[in-house]
Amino acid sequence: MGLRAAMSDMAETIRRVFQAPPARTVALAFRAPVDRAVPSLAAQALEPPFRFQPATGGQGPLGCGPAQRVPLAWTATLRGEAGLASWATGAQVCAVPVFKAERTSRLEVPALPRRAPVLREPLGSFATGSRPGLEPFQRPATRSASAALAPPRSFRALAQVLALPVAFTSEDLQKIPRPLWMRYTLQLVRSTGENIRNLDFLGLYRIPAKGAQQVHHDPATGRLMVTLGPEAAGAPRAPFILARHKETDAVVCCFVEEAR
Repeated sequence: MGLRAAMSDMAETIRRVFQAPPARTVALAFRAPVDRAVPSLAAQALEPPFRFQPATGGQGPLGCGPAQRVPLAWTATLRGEAGLASWATGAQVCAVPVFKAERTSRLEVPALPRRAPVLREPLGSFATGSRPGLEPFQRPATRSASAALAPPRSFRALAQVLALPVAFTSEDLQKIPRPLWMRYTLQLVRSTGENIRNLDFLGLYRIPAKGAQQVHHDPATGRLMVTLGPEAAGAPRAPFILARHKETDAVVCCFVEEAR
């Protein structure tokens, strides 16, 4: 029996050791998507947590209380007075001059009414009043502002405008035809008497033919700053050639006739 039990225990142990582990089935498929819609907004009226409810209360018009017994006790007391014997003989006990008959007026006591007057008051109907629980919302305040632009203002100040120098840009000398440029340079040589080899041409500008009081050349920008007078208003523009002397750096300029 001992060997058989040992072999049985050994067989059970080997069966448990080499038993297959427990396995579970897992679903590998993805769950189907579920569409969810957001409910639309809706307004719902709610009553306030309090409610006004009129109540009618009764009250007795007479308001009489319960009848109670008054504790009254009548006790007889016997008193003796020794002066009563002298009063019977006609002796004067006390004289009061204030209450004498010849010094006081006659008093009349009014007669008592046979029935006591009753005050009557009509009872009105009971009335109830109601008040809203919530105050109405006030309208927001609005402000209006004009979006139109203010009209422009102008001033007549021709003298101040003419006092400022006006900038003129030069024409491109490379685009001027060569015969026309030779004609312009020849007019400059005839007007100033300078040798064309000693001159360095700065530009050709179109400025008013009248009213030019002062000219200044800006080497950085190549513009010609001209101070104009009142005569320049409405005057036609004429070509104005500007050159610089190579040796003395003197400015040489003149108006030239435009070719037609």
